[in-house]
Amino acid sequence: MRLNGQQIKEAIEQLIGEYKYDPVQVLDIMKMGIKTAYKKDYMPHERKAQVAVSVAGDGEIKIYRLRDVVDEIEEKEEERQMLLADAKDIKDDAALGDTLTIEITPDPLEFTRIGVQAAAQTIKQKLKNIERERFFEKFQDKEGELLKAKVLRVIAESIVLDVDGATVVLPSQWQVPNRVYHTGEEIIVYLKQISKWSGGINLDITQGGPEFIDALLKRIVPEYEEGMVTIDKIVRITGKRTKMLVSTDDEKIDPVGVFVGHRGDRINTILSLLNGEKIDIIERTGNLDDERAEIQLVRDALKPANINSVEIADGKAIVKLPEDQKALAIGKWAINIKLASQLTGLRIELV
Repeated sequence: MRLNGQQIKEAIEQLIGEYKYDPVQVLDIMKMGIKTAYKKDYMPHERKAQVAVSVAGDGEIKIYRLRDVVDEIEEKEEERQMLLADAKDIKDDAALGDTLTIEITPDPLEFTRIGVQAAAQTIKQKLKNIERERFFEKFQDKEGELLKAKVLRVIAESIVLDVDGATVVLPSQWQVPNRVYHTGEEIIVYLKQISKWSGGINLDITQGGPEFIDALLKRIVPEYEEGMVTIDKIVRITGKRTKMLVSTDDEKIDPVGVFVGHRGDRINTILSLLNGEKIDIIERTGNLDDERAEIQLVRDALKPANINSVEIADGKAIVKLPEDQKALAIGKWAINIKLASQLTGLRIELV
């Protein structure tokens, strides 16, 4: 295959125009591809040989061989070095330590199918690397944020999403349990982390975990985003129930009311995204180093059960309550007592 300068020029212009690649990057990648093809076809047994490629504005290609000028050629460096006397035959003022650039462009410059495939593979890999970097730069500042996503398809238990032009899989463990996802619907996901690995870029997204609830609240409750109210802790069993401990330093603010919103508008907005999951908002009253505040937290965390008394010792809360209130304290699938224990940091025993 004879390489046409006009074809090279058009290929470069297409990559710049259609994909918005940097012209310098495109030119360097084209040079790498041509270099790969040349060495494959013309220098198959000279792996150490140094080769350079230039591409003029009109697409004209020139190939050069680079050799270091030395007074004695080192063992196994014959392909990269040349003696000073030989260098002077090419360039009169050659000196030790110079790197001689010798044009070796064949006429015509033609490549075999194998050489073209090698060039194409090099160019493809380099362009892929550019796309990886673009992808990473696009999302690296969005860690810890909510992203809009569109459901492309449902495959077994995994949901394939379009997230801002990127195809990302939402695995089953990070979905809202029992929710039915429909192709074409728009959902919100939380970007936990973006990471690079040998195979590409990975977006770790979720609708599970406390961080998803926290991010939703930051978006919907401006007082939280502005620091007027605080979420001290969130514990969650995704799809079932969430308990959150809130507080404020401003005596004029009701922190629970702030998160609930006028006529429940804020909390209802959150609940509409959670497929029936419940949220308990509990106000922290006082410093939890104070036993009275800690006891009150245990009482509130076990609601809707009515508690008679709470004693705390050695990391355990002994809770006395009527027999008919135990089921309420424990909750369906023991979810209420599990979350209460996580929220308070205490082992809870009902008596």
